[in-house]
Order: sequence, then structure tokens, then C-alpha cells
Amino acid sequence: MGLTIPPTIEEEIAKIDRGGAACDEPIVQQALASARKALSNLGEEETLGAWSEILAFSLVPNHRESDPWGTYFGPISYGTKADGSTWYLPDINDAAPEVIDHWTARAKAIVHPVLKARYADLAWDLSRIISKTSPGADMAKVAIDAYLSSIRDNLRTNIHGKFDAVVRALDIAIMINDTARIAAARSTLLTLHRQVLVERDGLWWIAFDRLIEEKRAGLTDEEKDELIAGLEGVVTRCSDTSDPKAFDPHFTENAAKRLIQYYNRTGKHIEVRRLHSIVARSFEHFASLGDAMLAASVLQTASNAFHSAGLKDDARRVRVMMEQKIAESHEMLKPISVERTITREDMERFLSEIVVPDTGTTLVRIASEFLNRKAALEEQLKRLSEVAPLMATLTHSIMADHHVAAKVGSVDDDLSGRLIQHAAQTVALSDIFLDAALEGAKEKHTLTPHHFVSWVARAGLFEDLSLLLEGVTAWYEEDWVKAVHVLVPQIELGLRGIVAALGKPITKPHPTVPGVSMAIGMGDILYSKETKEIRATLGEDMTLHFLAVYADPRGFNLRNDLAHGLLRPDRINRRQAIRLIHTLLVLGIWDHLAKARNRSSAE
Repeated sequence: MGLTIPPTIEEEIAKIDRGGAACDEPIVQQALASARKALSNLGEEETLGAWSEILAFSLVPNHRESDPWGTYFGPISYGTKADGSTWYLPDINDAAPEVIDHWTARAKAIVHPVLKARYADLAWDLSRIISKTSPGADMAKVAIDAYLSSIRDNLRTNIHGKFDAVVRALDIAIMINDTARIAAARSTLLTLHRQVLVERDGLWWIAFDRLIEEKRAGLTDEEKDELIAGLEGVVTRCSDTSDPKAFDPHFTENAAKRLIQYYNRTGKHIEVRRLHSIVARSFEHFASLGDAMLAASVLQTASNAFHSAGLKDDARRVRVMMEQKIAESHEMLKPISVERTITREDMERFLSEIVVPDTGTTLVRIASEFLNRKAALEEQLKRLSEVAPLMATLTHSIMADHHVAAKVGSVDDDLSGRLIQHAAQTVALSDIFLDAALEGAKEKHTLTPHHFVSWVARAGLFEDLSLLLEGVTAWYEEDWVKAVHVLVPQIELGLRGIVAALGKPITKPHPTVPGVSMAIGMGDILYSKETKEIRATLGEDMTLHFLAVYADPRGFNLRNDLAHGLLRPDRINRRQAIRLIHTLLVLGIWDHLAKARNRSSAE
């Protein structure tokens, strides 16, 4: 099938080409899309022609870690359909080989460097997957020269576009090993670098990141020294606490990190310590400019930097300051409450499915119903990324009384952390149903503490049930302090009993006393490499449960906070107690859960 460009679209391209004004690819795309929208009743050849022009400026440079087509140009977005296939926007899978021929002809005929570079680069980059041909270097050279010309003649509208263009020109020149064009691209990139340093535009890192370790770029010693001096200048200017307009601790840190990495590689350790000290003092000053909340969040950076600089006394001094600011910041926190309505009918319907005539079935259902499923939580987080992408990317800091207890990254970068946090939130939201289920079971089956302890004992994890009985009785008597302090260690003992039941050691060498052993703890079981097989037997759901409730600061961290005296009185309550009772019910059927999972895997 042939390809014909509709006259109105041809006119738009000619207007930009002849006009010689500065522009960028999105401006061209908008102009062509508007012209296409005004057209109707196009034949197949004109439809393909219009699509090929709009496609040329709708594709975007692929700066993501994922690489859907293995090319420089990629779709604006892509995802997975319900049937498992992948969708792309825009999609080149239906592009005919004629499109590559058309882009090649455009690159040869067009004059404006921005247009010329785009057409030539597309033809060189996408011919492998559209026309299934291996491109020669001709289009690559046209693209390089046009990219550099667009910068030299100031025909791009913003500095970001100029940097993108010159870095792309350098990359292509390196790919085709064109020495002369490598030198031209490097020279242009350094010219832009000098410009942003003078204008304090903020893009000083691009040339440094691309050139400092790129041996193929042919960077001279003088040029390397210039790059290093440029970043040292950024550090000096942005760490100047006497100049509020120039002071920027984040730029100071970013420039220093790059220099520290370089100086570490070249053995200049005195310079490394100097830069760490500058970063530390910048963030300490930054903390003094705001309230306790700001100070609490930035003094950790200052403390770490002082430590890296070898200034241990300053590191300790700033840590004490940070702890004080964190304590002060609690007064600034505002509670957020969400009203949740549960009708009597909904609760009765739920209880009728959980609390059934058979006692054993009731306890099994309570144990299973309130055990989070990892796969379901992952699916919920995936939906969160789709409906609330900003929330899915934000990093959360979890504040304790005097320190930052944990950080939770984005869904993409820290899925395990998000899962633990989400599991804990889900546990909290289900407390009212769990409490009702336990009370309903107690009433319907006239259960006593002995019934619950007997249920736990059925798995053979405990040699002595005395403390279990004390703890469960305390729950019955609403003595939450006793219940929590007695049952948490017993739950850890039960988890260790699972390890013993699997024929694995429940002790480990003492870290400082040779020839002495000590009992493994919950953290050893849930985190160490040696217990990976044990976690596989527990399964993803039980492992996530113990992490979220007991052993990770991104969740409730109940076991660790209790062990270290960090469990505040307001956290020792009915809700904590019922979570412990639920865990005991889970321990009572852990072997059945493992066997059921194994059968499912075998099938």
C-alpha cells in the first residue's frame, strides 16, 4: 500500500520547515494532530500518511528502566490487557515498511534541524522492527549533524530539549564510532554545561554524569578537570549559608555525591571527607531554618554525613538534636479519622459465615479469614498505582518517639515494604470484625481459655502451656498489659517450635563468645538467609503476617517494640490482644496450612 500525505498536514510541516523558528517535538505534534482532526473521509493511503507524520512526533525518548521495544524511541505509555497481551500508546506494531521509507525521504529533504533530526533518528532507530532491515550509518550521521545544528543555531525552545538532543547525538556517534562527530557532540555538551553553570540553570549534572566515566567520549584531562571544578563550584555556592538565595542543601548533596563517588575511585579520601562535612553542615543549617518537623526529617542526613566525614562527635551531637526534634514534632501531627459504617445486617451476615455450629470449623475459619493473602494485597497495590499514581510513588517516613523508625518507598521500588505496610493497615481495618468473630465464638460455643490453649497445643509447638493459659486468661479478663507481655514471647516460642518441627536448628553461635550458642529469634527466622527454607514452608501469607504484626518497623513491629521497651501504653489495648489470639489460632493449624499449600502447588 502506498503512502500519501494530506495537503493540510503537508502544509503544516512546510510552514515549520520554512519558518526557521525555534520549536520542539511536542509543538510539532500538536500542530499536526490539530490538522489531522480537521480532516475527514480520508482514503487508506492518506490515513497512513497522516498517521505516519503524527506518529513521528508522538513517540518519546525511552528514559525508563523498562524497554518495551529495545529502541531509543518508545510509547508514551503501555500496559497489560485483561487477556495478558500488551498495549502501547502509540503502537508501531501495525506500521508498514513504507513508513521508514517516508521518514528517510523526509530526513533528506527537510531543512529545519529539529524536524530533520527527528525523521533521521526515527528511520535509523526503528527500521529494525518496522521494516525488518538493518540501517546503515547514513541516517545516523544525518541525525547527529541535525541535533548539533539545532543547538548551535538555537532552534530549540528550552535547555532540557538541548541537553536531550546533544546527549542523543553523542550516543549515536559512539554507537557508530564516528570520531569526528563524537568530538563535535562532546564539545557541544561542554558548551551547554558552561552555559548552565553561568546561568545557574540547575542542569549541571547532565554533562558530568554522561562524560566523566565515558571512555569512548574522548574526554581530555583538561575537560575532566573542568567538569570537576564546575561541580566543586556548585558545592561551594549552594552550601554558602550566608547567601539565602544561593543556599540549597539538596543541590549541595547531589553535587557532592557525584564528586565523592569520583574521588573514592581515584583514592582522594581527604576530599571525600571534606565533602561529607560540607553536606553535613548544610543540612544542619537547613534544619535550623524550619520547624521541628522539617528538622526531624533532615537531621538524619546531617548525622550520616558527619559520620562519613569521620566526625563522630558531631554525628552524635546531631543525632541527639534529631531525637529532640522528633519528640517536638509529635505535637504538630494532626489526627486523620475516617468514618466507617457497618450495618447490623452486614455484621450478622459475616458472623453467620464464620461462627458455625462446629467449634473446630469456627476456629479454623477465624484463623484463615483474618490471615492476609499476599497475592491479594499485591493486586490491591497494583490497583492503587493505577487510580492514585502519586500516592504510589511517594516515600513514607514512619516516626517513632525519638527517631525515624522506617521508610517505605514507592510501589515500584519497594514492593516488599509497601506490602508489609499495607498488610498492617488491612489488619487494623479488620479488627472490628475479628473482635466480633472471637466474641461470637466464645458465646456460641461457651469457650474458656482452656479451649483456646488446647487448640494451640494441638500443633505440638509448646512443651509447657502454663504461660499460654496465663496470657489467654488475661485476655478474657481484659488485662491487656498482661496479655500482651505474656503472649508475644509465647508466639515467638511457637514460631521457633515450627523451626524445630521442620528439623532445623533453633540456636545459633553467640556473636561474641566463642563456643556458646543462643536461641534464634523471630528476626532470624523471618529474615536470615539460613531460614529461607523455613519461610518457604510457612508460606508467603504466614511470613507476611508475622512481619506485618510482629517483626518489621514498617508494620506494627509489636515483638521488637515490646522487647526493647518501646511499646507505649496507648498501644497496649484490646485490639493488640485480639491480634495475638488470632495468631495463636493460626499457629494451631500451621501444619494444615502448609500441607494444603503443598497440595495446591503439586496440582
